[in-house]
Amino acid sequence: MKALYKYAPGEKTTKLTDRPMPDITRPDDVLIKVSAVAVCGMDIHIYHGNFPCTPPFIMGHEFVGIVEKTGHAVTTLSKGNRVVAQPHLHACGICDVCTSGAPQICEHKLSLGISRDGAMADYVVVPEKYLHVIPVNIPDKIATLIEPMTIVESDLIGRGKFTKGETIAIIGAGQIAHLAVVAAKAAGASKIIVIGRENDRIRRFKSARALGADNTLNAERDDVYSEVMRITKKKGVDMIFEASGSEQGINSAIDMVRICGRMCLLGLSRQESIRVNWDKMLKKIITLHFNMMSDYERINRTIEMFNHPPCDLSPLISHEASLDQWETVFEELTLGNGTKAVLKINS
Repeated sequence: MKALYKYAPGEKTTKLTDRPMPDITRPDDVLIKVSAVAVCGMDIHIYHGNFPCTPPFIMGHEFVGIVEKTGHAVTTLSKGNRVVAQPHLHACGICDVCTSGAPQICEHKLSLGISRDGAMADYVVVPEKYLHVIPVNIPDKIATLIEPMTIVESDLIGRGKFTKGETIAIIGAGQIAHLAVVAAKAAGASKIIVIGRENDRIRRFKSARALGADNTLNAERDDVYSEVMRITKKKGVDMIFEASGSEQGINSAIDMVRICGRMCLLGLSRQESIRVNWDKMLKKIITLHFNMMSDYERINRTIEMFNHPPCDLSPLISHEASLDQWETVFEELTLGNGTKAVLKINS
């Protein structure tokens, strides 16, 4: 079968090649014919050799597909079901991390497209318990975003308790930030402010506004703090969703959030350490919510959100292409020319 294969560590050690078709080896396995797969920011970092992973493997983890065959112990799925997956598999279930409710970060887990074969291929095998049937009216290209949206929904609504009428500033204008706009819109935000940079000004700011952002601010041109204070009548925002991971972004978030506000933090700094204004956080009594990877307990809430979306979700997708065009898409996203790309496999 055709597959996008990361054959060794390092930069650009990836090629589209023929790989053996996977088959069911465990009684709970499900063979899925992949319809479409989204390109995650993590995939771009893996492609460039700067994300921890264990090649060789087939890339991709944000996908939708059709059940082709099931193992003899599978009881909840049958051929023809349309499914998405939780990509972090085989957590032990007994360690402190698992029993605390975060099996997605169990040290024993294996992840699609990171430590085992993923879904940028004609077929993929996933155990039954990690699969979810989705409604027919969620288009393939949108269904590929259910897993990353679960990360956002978990932090913003699950942990952060964002509620109707609150204000939010989203720092960053990329894939995760766009999903945060949709989640905030679904939760009934009274004001959504997206803060990006100069290279976001034309394309990404436009799509963020199309999804429901009320204001877009350019950190390289605008006095962001003054604008946020003006918009919130000098109060500051109720919640910050920090998706940039930059030292500047995090410290500006501390400035802009209101006293006793909350900060949801998903952006990786990719540095050993950064300087933050610790005392200001203490004095403002800011609550911090960190998240990493999709929360198994929240995925059905995301499916329902996409089944009854708060807006037209098509602006989430900036590129649609065939798997054969993967290299052009990866390079475009590397340059920041877009937000989310979807590769069509068998659709």
